[in-house]
Amino acid sequence: MASYVVTQLAGLQVQTEPVINLDLDHYRIIHQRLVEHEESLYGTASEVQVDVEEVMYVTKELWHGQSAREQSAKDVGRGMWRSVNELMLVRWDREKPASASNLVLLKFNEAIEHESRTLDDIMEKEPQYFERVTSVLKRAELELGL
Repeated sequence: MASYVVTQLAGLQVQTEPVINLDLDHYRIIHQRLVEHEESLYGTASEVQVDVEEVMYVTKELWHGQSAREQSAKDVGRGMWRSVNELMLVRWDREKPASASNLVLLKFNEAIEHESRTLDDIMEKEPQYFERVTSVLKRAELELGL
């Protein structure tokens, strides 16, 4: 806790490890939601390029168990998994497959809104959000060697 306080006082951004872990069944549910969503939206789940372990990485390491729209260092560790029943993975860029470097964790209503917009629209109207998400997804590419 002291290290957290010191980094906050210094104004440093740090990536903290989530305090609570989901069990494998929760990640399976998130994976199944992705597969079902892909089937309903695209008619097939053939472009889902992640397994349950990669869903765990994307959910826990990239998005810290929170919606991509709610990423904030101050919220880490405070009931971050509370809304897991409302979360799903969706493609950031509809033109690319559902891979670890193209998935965002969003609440159901946010996912519907995301899929009704273009990336150009998001970049124009929400540049900070766009930059944060693309930065996280680039990190995934580097870490996974994609």
